[in-house]
Amino acid sequence: MDTMDTGGSTGSGLTGATGLRHSIDVAVIGAGVLGLAATDALLRQGVDVVCFEGREPGQGQSGGLTRTFRHRHDNEAVVRLAAEALTGWREWEKRCGRTLIGPEGAVYAGMEEVDAEGMRRHSVAHHWVDGSEAGTVFGSLSPTSGPLLVDPDAGAIRARRTIEMLTNWAGEHIVQAHVHGVSVPDDGEGVELQTADAIYRARHVLICAGTATPHLAAGAGIDIPLDCALHVRPHFPVREEFKDAPLPCWVDRSGEFGETVYGSVIGSSGTYVVGLIGASVDVPMNAGLPSGTEMESHARRLSNYVRKALPGLVPEPVGVRVCVMSKLPGGSDAFGVWHTPGVTAVTGHNLFKLAPVLGEALADCAHHDRLPAVLAEATEHALVEA
Repeated sequence: MDTMDTGGSTGSGLTGATGLRHSIDVAVIGAGVLGLAATDALLRQGVDVVCFEGREPGQGQSGGLTRTFRHRHDNEAVVRLAAEALTGWREWEKRCGRTLIGPEGAVYAGMEEVDAEGMRRHSVAHHWVDGSEAGTVFGSLSPTSGPLLVDPDAGAIRARRTIEMLTNWAGEHIVQAHVHGVSVPDDGEGVELQTADAIYRARHVLICAGTATPHLAAGAGIDIPLDCALHVRPHFPVREEFKDAPLPCWVDRSGEFGETVYGSVIGSSGTYVVGLIGASVDVPMNAGLPSGTEMESHARRLSNYVRKALPGLVPEPVGVRVCVMSKLPGGSDAFGVWHTPGVTAVTGHNLFKLAPVLGEALADCAHHDRLPAVLAEATEHALVEA
């Protein structure tokens, strides 16, 4: 039986298919921002890598136009990773010659000194502004009763531009194919993955497949407790008279205006996206979306919030994005990386901002078949109920 093909390598990193299966060194499943970042890192390390994606790159959980890059997190380990990631973003910007994180900064309401402890420990620039002077740091914001924490090196990620850049860097190493399953054969000859058209063996498989990650990882004996739900994010026009005022990313945990929310400008589009924060603001994936469900009521709640808190925005949305939220027990900022010999899997939520540093760390996992301590620490936190 011909178990491993040894044909000549092609530009995509695949060998010829003269036997029963193709042979690959590293297979990355998923061409979202993490899969693409890891593929790019592996290519720069000289690794023979193929990235499998069943649709256009970045069309799953990495879709959309904007994400927030911010430093403040409840988990201090994530603060450290965010600070490291910013250096990676600046290196990406130098490579592509374009802005990937805007200069908007971020402003947080409902925070106390203890909430900035991680920023202090990791020398992240920040300062406080009295809530009565809200307009000086966020022109569209109403005055607030409490102080505002300012994260000046934060900003809005140009998400689609980032995906296009990483896709160009990966080039022909992206193969459009849906991976049905992953398994670890008893013969010890790598990890098997199956698509509709072929069977592959890889020395290492890196699973960055979003909501499909738990299913694929289960084939390697990895159990990932991921909950998935739908989340609504309306975007609102910025009033003409406020378009030249400061328009930072926004996190409001104060409840002063009736909701806890996050927000971000959408590049230079003149629109601003706002979403709800909380344990009960998402609709389970199996609930469906008939007319009159929570999704519509959530959008109305956000319009009411904008009317009270953000008078610089028009409170009637001009569009709505419904996206998939994938959360681990540790909460909305938790992520985990699971490793077993030959397989590494990553999942969680709010990971776009960490893509440069996670891409490098995941590439190290795949290249050397080991889990760095920083990723092991993050996974332990991800499994503890928030």
